[in-house]
Amino acid sequence: MKSILFCLASVFVLSAVQAAVLPEAAKIDSLLAADWQKNGLQANPVASDDVLVRRLYLDIAGRIPSLQERQDFIGSNDPQKRAKLIDQLLGSDGYTSHLFNFWADVLRLTDNTKGRITAEAYEEWMKKELKANTPYDQLVKKLLTTEGGAWDSGSIGFYQRDENKLDHLAYTVQVFLGTSIVCAQCHNHPFDKWTQKDYYGMAAFTYGMDTKGGANEIKLPKRQQGTKQLPEFLAKMSQKDRRAYMKEHPEEVAKLREEAKKPMASTEDMQQARKALGDIMKPLRYTSISYDEGKKPKLPDDYKYADGKPGETIEARAMFGHDVKPMEGQTQLQAFADWMTSPENPRFTTVIANRMWKKVFGLGLIEPVDEMMDSTVAANPALMDYLSQLMIEKKYSLKSYLRVLYNTDAYQRMASTQEVPLGETYHFTGPTLRRMSAEQVWDSMVTLTKGNLDGSVDDENARLHQYLDDLAMFLSTMKEKGPEGIIAAAKQGMEQRKANDLKLDELRAKMAAQKETGTASPADAKMLANAANKLRRETTNDLLENLVGEERAEDLIRGYNPQRQQTKRPAIDKASFASMTKEQRKDAMRSSNNNVMTARASELPSPSRPGHFLRTFGQSDREVIDNANKDASVPQALTLLNGPVAEALTSPISLLSQEIAKAGSTDQKVALLYEALLSRRPTNNERVMLSRVVDERGEQAIPDITHALLTGSQFLFIQ
Repeated sequence: MKSILFCLASVFVLSAVQAAVLPEAAKIDSLLAADWQKNGLQANPVASDDVLVRRLYLDIAGRIPSLQERQDFIGSNDPQKRAKLIDQLLGSDGYTSHLFNFWADVLRLTDNTKGRITAEAYEEWMKKELKANTPYDQLVKKLLTTEGGAWDSGSIGFYQRDENKLDHLAYTVQVFLGTSIVCAQCHNHPFDKWTQKDYYGMAAFTYGMDTKGGANEIKLPKRQQGTKQLPEFLAKMSQKDRRAYMKEHPEEVAKLREEAKKPMASTEDMQQARKALGDIMKPLRYTSISYDEGKKPKLPDDYKYADGKPGETIEARAMFGHDVKPMEGQTQLQAFADWMTSPENPRFTTVIANRMWKKVFGLGLIEPVDEMMDSTVAANPALMDYLSQLMIEKKYSLKSYLRVLYNTDAYQRMASTQEVPLGETYHFTGPTLRRMSAEQVWDSMVTLTKGNLDGSVDDENARLHQYLDDLAMFLSTMKEKGPEGIIAAAKQGMEQRKANDLKLDELRAKMAAQKETGTASPADAKMLANAANKLRRETTNDLLENLVGEERAEDLIRGYNPQRQQTKRPAIDKASFASMTKEQRKDAMRSSNNNVMTARASELPSPSRPGHFLRTFGQSDREVIDNANKDASVPQALTLLNGPVAEALTSPISLLSQEIAKAGSTDQKVALLYEALLSRRPTNNERVMLSRVVDERGEQAIPDITHALLTGSQFLFIQ
């Protein structure tokens, strides 16, 4: 009884601090309090404003607060300032950036793929959907039913991510239904009830998605001059149906016969056109997708179970829940999307409610979050049921759902510092102590160096959209011209292309001979390769001009080059600059020119290349779901001590350095360092210890203390 009274009293105390409690948050707190009472536990102490302001910025906006942001919150006497800050951060572009990083890891978003243009369009599309707070069920439905070109919607990147459609289905089910079925692709699941046939039944829903792109939408006919070929729709009919159709449509059949009599290009013309077409269509590869409902998977040749035969075609069938039956006018894929995202689906809502809970509190009520089974039981079943209900009540608005969680008393308590042993239940007496993600560390360093760059998030990539428009125009032009128009364009300048082909053959022969005899130097080999590439480009460019005109061809030839991130340089205070020594001014300008802190993590290549700060700190390689690593390492410590990011931070031109330069005494500079990096002032014990460091090190004490704080656990952890 005393325990429950203590829990309720603690809730009352924090509620008084907050002044206004959301009823849904109070419900969550009451369910947690009942669980604490049942297990003889007490809630963690209430988090101070210093702790909470840093935690909220990191958890919602993905970065530490700036000095001014921290001071504004601490200095406010508004009893509702916590709730107001939560609303402010949820409405910021920092929220979009941070949530994008989260979903990029879960969905394995990467622009290091064959279809880079589509990948970048996918990333931009995802940011816009998150910023618009598109309901999660609608977001998933858009991903599952997407079709067309990247110029129509970047969402096609969802299917372009994986060429193997069987693998893609496993990832889809794991992410959205929290169920690991990948084992069942090759054999019956050893630990769950899913069979290999179940797997193929699910794969049948999405198996018809063709991701090869627009390059395959333009094809030259295979027939040569004097041959006849039935139109594709007639060729697919049975002989009986074909005869019936021809009898019912005599006028159309007569036109088709006349068309078949028209002379086609010569065999040589066809070969030249087909060869040229292969080169000019390369930019369209991996830029569009299409769905063929009739395409179904077949059981593998080595299938060994009694419920099917090797090579058997499998029809679509849901693994659990109600049957998937398309309504009138629906494709099977659209019906599958409706089934997947339905509130009646036994796992869809639970998975996203649990995934977001883990994002806020550090652990899920169900762990692992994506390996649910029929036997899975949540750490707090009553709370899990309520959270699922809450997600439905909020109409799958992640922002509304998160707003409730951040406003709970439980979240606004001190973090639990004891690691939860594997297999044991955590009862959420507060959030868990977590280490920053790689993106949070980077974005915090950006904030210290340049201030708040949230406003640069989600800027539309004008060059990307211009190039996508060019590709859409090109594909449309090719369709309009048709095979005859393409062959006619290919005939123009054919003699020049033949001459170029002969030169290419000579160059290739020369390169092969030099390689065989070993007489070619690297410079000679490079020169020959460049000459060959130049000839190929000339041939392709001439045909492009014949097809779409010189002006439009120029844009396509120019291709797509990603826009460089614009570096926001903090304005240097004139007084500070004037007080610098000549050497300090040189360092400042050098740091300005070599500055690596160009943008927030969400605006950099996804993922960053090996060796980059983000990868050093454990950014996911996006090969598997949720693959980020938060383990500490020696390279991380060295990077914070003397890497280019640390150099940018301690440079005289950085925002932090300018703030420190304007501070008065050394004690004030030390206090400012603590506020900037840890969002708090030093304790009395720390002041005593640091005063000795200042006495011993003099001016060098400030960079020493900076490095000590950066590499310490208090900076790298979310308390």
